[in-house]
Amino acid sequence: MPYKVVLVDDEPWALVYLKKIFKWESMGFEVIAETCNSVDALDIIIEKSPDVVLTDIRMPKISGIELMKEARARGNQSIFIIVSGFAEFSYAQEAIKLGAFEYCLKPLSSQKADELLNRLTETLKRKNSVSGETDRDEDDILTELYGNELINPNFLKMLEYIKANYDRKLRLKELAERFYLHPNYCCNLFSKVLNKTFSEYLTDLRMKKAEELIRRKHLTIKQVARKVGFDDYFYFNKVFKKYYGLTPGQYKEKYSDTGCGLC
Repeated sequence: MPYKVVLVDDEPWALVYLKKIFKWESMGFEVIAETCNSVDALDIIIEKSPDVVLTDIRMPKISGIELMKEARARGNQSIFIIVSGFAEFSYAQEAIKLGAFEYCLKPLSSQKADELLNRLTETLKRKNSVSGETDRDEDDILTELYGNELINPNFLKMLEYIKANYDRKLRLKELAERFYLHPNYCCNLFSKVLNKTFSEYLTDLRMKKAEELIRRKHLTIKQVARKVGFDDYFYFNKVFKKYYGLTPGQYKEKYSDTGCGLC
């Protein structure tokens, strides 16, 4: 099936231009909607979930940047390409921060358009391949995502931060604000990319580290609990048992040579 494309520009002639300059059909794409109204565009994007949205940046009511931001806030993961007649760095900077695939200046050459579609095709192939392998380890998935322009780079930075600070009190809302993301968008990415919630991802990190510490370190269970971010020893025991089928003490006795010192 062809990849679905939505075109948005407040100038009708520009829509005609965008349909002609890109070899959509011959390169495996289908323009399923086009509109000069950015408000209507948002409804179309949410309803149809296109693979690609190509939008102008300066439009009445909702700009291309705002369109992308609102779509992301509602959980949409379409690849956005921002097209502008203005070579202003602030626009490009904002588009990149939000995870735009490309920021293009009008007019585009046919060569530039072909190169862009080729990169889009490769990226969409990788995206579909990764999303279809939900049973793989998240580290393997993230390794593929880096450098492939599939998701907002700030989300990847946020995951790096979580992995380095899993022992701290982490809240998704605060993390999203720290990395300039919308909490709803983050929730959607955790589900789509990692096939789990933020809480499940954090618990996985903590439990895997706890298991490692119990096996390899001469630490008490209380010390392990604190090192992986649990202040409540009894709650840590409950979560660990749910995760591994054994209490931390039972697990240590069964799999570790460190002996006693469970409390």
